[in-house]
Amino acid sequence: MFSFVIENKGKADLSVTGTYMNIVMEACAHVSDHIECIHKGEHATDKNSYIVSDTIQTAFSYFLKGYKNQIVWMQGVVPEESFMRNQSKLRYHLIGIMERYVLKKAKMLLLVSDEMRRHYETKYKLKLSEKSVIMPCFNELAIVEDAFRQEKYEQNNFVYVGSLHAWQCFEQTVKLYAEIEKIAGTPTNLYVYTFQKELAEKIIKEQGICNYAVDFVDKDELSERIKGIKYGFVIREDCTVNAVATPTKFSNYLANGIIPIYSSTLRSFHDYDSNHHVGIVYDLDNHQAGLSAIINDLQSTKSAEEVKAKCAEAFDSYYAAERYKETIVEKITKLIG
Repeated sequence: MFSFVIENKGKADLSVTGTYMNIVMEACAHVSDHIECIHKGEHATDKNSYIVSDTIQTAFSYFLKGYKNQIVWMQGVVPEESFMRNQSKLRYHLIGIMERYVLKKAKMLLLVSDEMRRHYETKYKLKLSEKSVIMPCFNELAIVEDAFRQEKYEQNNFVYVGSLHAWQCFEQTVKLYAEIEKIAGTPTNLYVYTFQKELAEKIIKEQGICNYAVDFVDKDELSERIKGIKYGFVIREDCTVNAVATPTKFSNYLANGIIPIYSSTLRSFHDYDSNHHVGIVYDLDNHQAGLSAIINDLQSTKSAEEVKAKCAEAFDSYYAAERYKETIVEKITKLIG
């Protein structure tokens, strides 16, 4: 039996993490007829069941309860994320103890990047390749066909999607856009989709930006709102948390034919893009080079068909859901014998 430990009501309620967990769930269903969802506060009835969870805290608690067969999705490097938020060395070390224990004891790991695997192997002196599946985070499965209209690539519209947490670098993104707007030599517009609308507008006004719109929409509406936009920002600072990350917004952007303007510290996507050239690199510590690359791109002629081909290729390779599912099936089949 495979028991999925989730805090939502069921498979359909998983939001940002939904696509990822559903792929894992479907892979498990391929090799077993017995799958259950365990909600918060409940417990799997069979201690021989394979527990599938998405936090080290949940996995650690199940190990303490005697559940030895565990498959764990590591969404991020939790001790480093905690330290960024709380600046507590004690909390960092305590979470690190849990993280190492879970990594060592888990029967199978779902990691979001090769950089994450290398980070864990170096930090904890563990060998994880044999029991790991690498699958980036994404919540789109294919391109949106009507998002690739030539007229949108003849306009220079930009979008930011996400929260205003410091690690998402919204203020730095707005400063960059303000400079783009001043020197572009052609009309530009900035669209921001965030639930923190008032704060976003305040930050935008402080930078003297002329052409902008701020709104919030549910994920189901997001694609319709952004598919007419040419560029999308994913700016990050250079640190371990970002180096291992694979933000889902890359899949949102590429599905809708949006050219990512992103930082190379996001190494998984940067490794992919180094060979496929769908995005534009902008690093905070190399501002002028990144700004020049953006200006050169928006002043060049862009073919909708060329962008479409590159975005479609991403969903045939980097975001290939069926291929990842097959890999997970193979790993689970070998695991359960």
